[in-house]
Amino acid sequence: MLAGTGGSETYTAGHVRELRRRGIDAQVVTIGHGIKDGRQDFRDIPFVALQDASDISELTGKVVFVNKAYPVTTKQKAAIIFHCSIPKQSDRGRYKSFAEGKTIIATSIYSGQQWALYLDIPYSKINIVLPFADPIFGNVKRSKESKTTRILFAGRLHPEKGIYTILEMMHQKDMQSSDYKTSLLMAGLHVETGREIARMLKNYPYAQLLSAQKTVPSMARLLAKTDIVLMPSVFAEPFGMLSVEAQHAGCRVIASNVGGLPETNCGLLTLVEPRSPLALLTGIKQAVALGPVTKKERQYAIEKVTLSESLDDLLEVIRI
Repeated sequence: MLAGTGGSETYTAGHVRELRRRGIDAQVVTIGHGIKDGRQDFRDIPFVALQDASDISELTGKVVFVNKAYPVTTKQKAAIIFHCSIPKQSDRGRYKSFAEGKTIIATSIYSGQQWALYLDIPYSKINIVLPFADPIFGNVKRSKESKTTRILFAGRLHPEKGIYTILEMMHQKDMQSSDYKTSLLMAGLHVETGREIARMLKNYPYAQLLSAQKTVPSMARLLAKTDIVLMPSVFAEPFGMLSVEAQHAGCRVIASNVGGLPETNCGLLTLVEPRSPLALLTGIKQAVALGPVTKKERQYAIEKVTLSESLDDLLEVIRI
């Protein structure tokens, strides 16, 4: 479980923190990694490292698998949260086995519909528990307004996240203006694709390169110094937690009109055609024209897609 690498980790850690805040014992369980299981990035929540998947059978309480499951019996009916995108067809049998006999949870209406089709089960069998923005994002104090529009790409350095759409857009004359300051987060370097793109971006003249943020407070502080967040995904995101986090922090978000991203709208979202640098640029211009986010707009956003609501839904589904 690596911090700063994706929504599954943020979603899981956030729920564990909120469960514990409410006095409900919760922990992250890892298999076969020993203490090198990512706990160093999540020091505020407990980790339990098991040697073998069979040890899961001895766990008390509700077991909730994330994305994949082991073929083991559990003392209570287990649940599985499919936070990932729909896998390839050749893996269909394996994922059907993951879901068998478990409470199935998806992270958006769009994702739930796709999982129902993929698993060949009725949509009514899928429970929806939306992700959320940690309250820190709504509470972070924004920096003073800047004369320059501060634009951030904070997704993983991967083609599916739209990094190449951004790079093509950056070569448009309008983006060379001193009115814009664009930053790219160096996230996703735990895989070779991310490292390859990072090497390509070394000495890139049109954007500032920033280190990946591995904690909720550091990410919130970065968003508080940002005006527009770009999420030009070229694949159907199951949801898009960053969109909600950014809106709670007072940013406008420009995102591709695909997958679950439209469901992240907290009032500060502009949807654009995917794979289109010109559409992305137009979205930026529209966001600038709308002006800085007002206190009233931000407060409206903060009250949408909250951690408290998400955990309430999770508890209702798994009936703790």
